[in-house]
Amino acid sequence: MKVSDSSPVAGSARAPAPQAPSSSQAGPASVQGALDRVSVDATKGAESSISSARRASSTDRAARLQKLEASVRSGTYSPDPGRVAEQILSDAEVDARLQAIIAR
Repeated sequence: MKVSDSSPVAGSARAPAPQAPSSSQAGPASVQGALDRVSVDATKGAESSISSARRASSTDRAARLQKLEASVRSGTYSPDPGRVAEQILSDAEVDARLQAIIAR
């Protein structure tokens, strides 16, 4: 592909550099310090949401496995042959790469 238009891009001016606040603009030290601090208190709530997500996914997985087992037993399960082939090739590629690493 050949680009024939080499004109500069419009609106490409640089943004002004941020300036440090002067001493008259600076607030109390406690306020400025609070702006620069990072708290890990928010991760406490994340732990409970992670554990609840794990529980929910494990029940979803169990339900999916039961449904899959029922369809296999009834003979109605028909996997996608293309997807199966892709997974076989992907696994073979990973195995070959591991063997190459080990053989070094």
